[in-house]
Amino acid sequence: MSTFDPWDPYRDLRFAGTRQHPEHGTCFIAEGRILVEDLLEAARRGEVRLISVAATTSAAAALRDRLPAGVDLLTADAGALSELAGFPFHRGLMACAQVPPPPAESKLQEARRLLVLPRLYDSENLGLLLRSAAALGLEGVLAGPGPGQWTRRTVRVSMGAVWRIPVWRAEDPWALLAGWKAAEAGSEIIAAALDASAEDARTWRPASRCALVMGPEDLGLDAEQIAGCDRTVAIPMASGMDSLNVAAAGAILMFRMMEGAAAGF
Repeated sequence: MSTFDPWDPYRDLRFAGTRQHPEHGTCFIAEGRILVEDLLEAARRGEVRLISVAATTSAAAALRDRLPAGVDLLTADAGALSELAGFPFHRGLMACAQVPPPPAESKLQEARRLLVLPRLYDSENLGLLLRSAAALGLEGVLAGPGPGQWTRRTVRVSMGAVWRIPVWRAEDPWALLAGWKAAEAGSEIIAAALDASAEDARTWRPASRCALVMGPEDLGLDAEQIAGCDRTVAIPMASGMDSLNVAAAGAILMFRMMEGAAAGF
């Protein structure tokens, strides 16, 4: 019979996804002082179940009296943490927490500003889009197949947005999106695409209840997906550039969405 080592979740983290804990089930890793302290606050509010914190000896001293009851504090020197993680680790702190349950599908209908990601390939792009969506005030993200929400890189790049904004995952997000639109008259689905008929993002006026659909990194949304949306919007390019990274474009368009909400359109 195998014995669980509390250090096990922190081993070989370079390309880590989620980890399995014998008592708490599926878990994720957060790294760095800012993320770990944010996770501590979320745990105190009851939003996340924190399992353990791994820290260098010096970093542990400042944390010892701040941990919620039942959270293990694991300490080691910086070299040992780097060897454990599988890469040079200089951030001093890591934490392991239980993956929260997904938001109820029924709650999707309450979102008035929604980001939709039918397919992504890169975990850092997912993390950046989640970070922008949370920071700009969107009420949720609907995502299809792609990188995991709770992988180490997604968590790190999102800067805690993974536990701050509702994320609905579905193999077919289009079916859920159709239900979202049907829930309220006047709702609108907007495709982000460099299409000849696309509206200029600088003058785009989003509906009061709006979903923005961003395509995958390589080819973007296909013609059938664009046709399934109500309108198309594009960011004009200059200096001979043909496009922006999906995370950069998404941040600009989400800002326009929320700017429209603040202006009352």
